Amino acid sequence: MNKDKISVVTVVYNGVSTIENTIKSVINQTYPNIEYIVIDGGSTDGTIDIIKKYEDRISWWISEPDKGIYDAMNKSIDRLDGLWVNFMNTGDYFYSDTAIDEIFGQGKDFSAFAAVYGDAEYRLKRFSYIRPGYDCDRDHFMPFSHQAAFARADIAKKNKFNLKYRIAADTEFFLRLNREGYELKHVPVIVCSYDASEGFSMHNEVKHAKEFIDMQIAYGAPKDSAYFKKYLRNAYFRQYLRKLIPDKLWQKMREDKIAKQHDIIIKKEIS
Repeated sequence: MNKDKISVVTVVYNGVSTIENTIKSVINQTYPNIEYIVIDGGSTDGTIDIIKKYEDRISWWISEPDKGIYDAMNKSIDRLDGLWVNFMNTGDYFYSDTAIDEIFGQGKDFSAFAAVYGDAEYRLKRFSYIRPGYDCDRDHFMPFSHQAAFARADIAKKNKFNLKYRIAADTEFFLRLNREGYELKHVPVIVCSYDASEGFSMHNEVKHAKEFIDMQIAYGAPKDSAYFKKYLRNAYFRQYLRKLIPDKLWQKMREDKIAKQHDIIIKKEIS
């Protein structure tokens, strides 16, 4: 395994409107030794044409049906040859052309860590904001966006995504590493720009909450936790409200709350 090589994986299915920005953000990185893998789930919307447009800059790609995003990500793990792996899936992209170089091009030794992670830009409909990662401990097992993380490839090969979790397997992956005693390192670099305006988990809040609770219990949390009961009740309530409230209004309410939390002045209103 080449010590200097960084593997970047993009998983996509019918992402014709977003895949090109993601690809460009990878192939334009200034870091000199990147392996780029694209796993397509059998797209029929023109995504394949865009992948082929850049295939001379892609190390390996495939298009075939899979069992979901984490199955596709596991498929890539079997093929990657880098020392570290980042999953930059369609719709998200590297924050700058120097993001990888700012972490791995500075001669720092991260060999003692199972994952290195940075900060992330969260993009909403009306504004974006930077969400810093923070130091990991046993209680805060994933204080970062997975798009901002680079997992050590040898550890990922031994600890693949658990397909039991269809929405939050990335969270479970890092929780598992954390609970097994691996160290995760934060670096103050804005790594990715993440589309936080939509997402499978936001449209399936109850399922996401149940998976989160299930994985916590599996790693030793008490089953009768009052926090878990409240967490699940809130998820049911939000999902119920979302069915009643028009999507644009729901987005505005959500973004207003986030803007208040981060002291952001919103200049652009939803039309």
